Amino acid sequence: MKKCNTYIGFNDLPLRAIGVIALGFFIPMAFFGEEFISLKNYYREWIEASIFALVYWEGARMIVIKLRKTYRDFNETRKRIIYQLVLVLLYMSIICVPLSLTLDLIRFFPPHQPSGFQMGAVNVTTSLLFLSIYESIYFYDQLKLSIMERERLQQETIRSQLEGLRNQVNPHFLFNSLNTLMSIVSEDQKLAISFLKRLSKVYRYILDMREKKLVPLAEELKFIHSYTFLQKERFGESLKITFQVPDILGHYQIVPLALQILFENAIKHNIISQKKPLHIEVFVKDNNYLIVRNNLQKKNQQMPSTKVGLENIRNRYRFFTEKEMKIEASDKHFTVAIPLIKL
Repeated sequence: MKKCNTYIGFNDLPLRAIGVIALGFFIPMAFFGEEFISLKNYYREWIEASIFALVYWEGARMIVIKLRKTYRDFNETRKRIIYQLVLVLLYMSIICVPLSLTLDLIRFFPPHQPSGFQMGAVNVTTSLLFLSIYESIYFYDQLKLSIMERERLQQETIRSQLEGLRNQVNPHFLFNSLNTLMSIVSEDQKLAISFLKRLSKVYRYILDMREKKLVPLAEELKFIHSYTFLQKERFGESLKITFQVPDILGHYQIVPLALQILFENAIKHNIISQKKPLHIEVFVKDNNYLIVRNNLQKKNQQMPSTKVGLENIRNRYRFFTEKEMKIEASDKHFTVAIPLIKL
C-alpha cells in the first residue's frame, strides 16, 4: 500500500471510496435516462454503476501506477499522460463487456440495457475525470517536492558559500599574526612570549566562532579588547583605541571577526608612530550601525592586500540583512559602518 502511494503521491483510499459511491450515484442519472430518478428503480442501477465504477477505478489505478514507474522524469509527463488515457480507455472498453455479462447472470431485477453510445460516453467521461484528479494531485505533489528540493539546494549553496567566507578569515588572521610575531621576536623575546600567549587565547575564540554565522555584539567586543591588547603591546602609545558602545546594545548581532578585520586593515595600511599615532574609534550610530573610524595616514609603501577583509565582511552580511556595509574615505578619516542585526 505504501509503495503504491509513493507513485500515486498521496493516500487515495478515501478518494476511491467516495469516488466509487459518487460515480454509482451520478452515472445512471447523467447517461441512462430520467426514469432512474424514481427511487423504486434507482438503487438497482446505483448498485450496478458502483460495481462498474469500482472495477474501472481499480484497474485504471494500476495502469497509472505502472506508467508512473516507467515514465518518472518530468520531460516524460506528456508521454505518460497520453499512454494513461489510451490504456485506461482501452481497459474500460474491454472490461465492460464481460462485466456486463457477469452482472446479467447474477442480477435479480430487470436490467436496463444502455446503448453503445451511452457506455462509450461513460467510459470517456470516467477516464477523463479519473486522470484529471490523479494527475492534478500528482502534479501538485511533484511541484511541492520540486520547490522543497530547490529550497534545500539553495540553502546548501548558501551554507557552502558562507562556510567558504568564514574559512577565509582564519588563515588571514593567522598569517598577519605570525608576521607580527616575527617582527617582534628578534627585538623583544619577553614581549614575543607574552604576545604568543595572548595569541593562543585570541585564536581559541576564533576557533569557537568557526561554526557560528552571527555573534552577539558583546562577545565580539570582549574578543576585540583581547585582540587590541596584543596590538598595543606591539605599538604602545602609538596606537590609541576608544570604545563608546552602550552595554544595552550588546544583544545585537554582527558577523564574527568583523571588528578584528577592520582593526587589521587600519593597522596594516596606516603609519603608526609616536609622531603620528593611529587613533581607532568604535561607536554606534542611530542604534543601527557600528562605526569603526581611524585617522587616515597612509603608508608610503603599501603592503600587498590579500583582498579578503572588507569584501569578506560585505559578502557575509548579505546572507543576513538587506542593509549594506558603508565605507567612507575622506582626507582625514577612513570610516566603515557595519549593520547591527536584531534577531
